[in-house]
Amino acid sequence: MFRVSSLWASLGAGLACVGFACISNAALVAAPVSDMPKINTDSPLYVVDVDKGVTPAQVKLGISSGAESENMNVVGTLDVQQGLQERGIKSNTPYVIYEVCNLVLGSKILQNYPEFGAFAPCKIVMYQSHGQLKLMTYLPTYALRYFPKNPEAAKVASELDKQIIAVMKQAKSGGL
Repeated sequence: MFRVSSLWASLGAGLACVGFACISNAALVAAPVSDMPKINTDSPLYVVDVDKGVTPAQVKLGISSGAESENMNVVGTLDVQQGLQERGIKSNTPYVIYEVCNLVLGSKILQNYPEFGAFAPCKIVMYQSHGQLKLMTYLPTYALRYFPKNPEAAKVASELDKQIIAVMKQAKSGGL
C-alpha cells in the first residue's frame, strides 16, 4: 500500500508541505508597491486577497481607476461566469479576466522580442477561492526568463510589474 507520507518524503529537501499543499523555499522579494505581499521569484503568478467586504463590482471599478492612474488601458474583459451562464452552465463563483496594457512600455519589449506578445496584454484575474475573492497576475519579469538577457527589456518588464501590482492594490481595496 502506498503511503502519502512516503510521497512527501520522496519530494526531497527544500519543500514545506502542509496537507496536500507543498511550497518550495522560494526566494521572496519585496513587491515594488508598498503594502503589497512579497513576490515569490520562483513562480510566474502573483496572487493577493481582496479586502473583506469588497465586491466584484468594486474590484472592477478599482481595476479601471487603477489602470488609468498607471497610464494603462483596460483593453479587454472576459467574464467567464457570465459566459458559462449564457450557455446554460450554472456558475456561482465570479471569474473575470481583465486585460490591461501600457502600449508604450509593451512596444519596447516587443521590438526586441516579438514572441513576448504571447504574454500580452497583461492580465489581472479576479476569482473566488474558498469564499475569498482573489486577484492574480502573470508577472512580465517572469515571462522574460524565456528570452535572452536584455537589460532594457528587464527594466521595462520591472516597470510593468510595478504598474500591474499598483492596479491590483487599488482593485483589492475596491478602488479606494
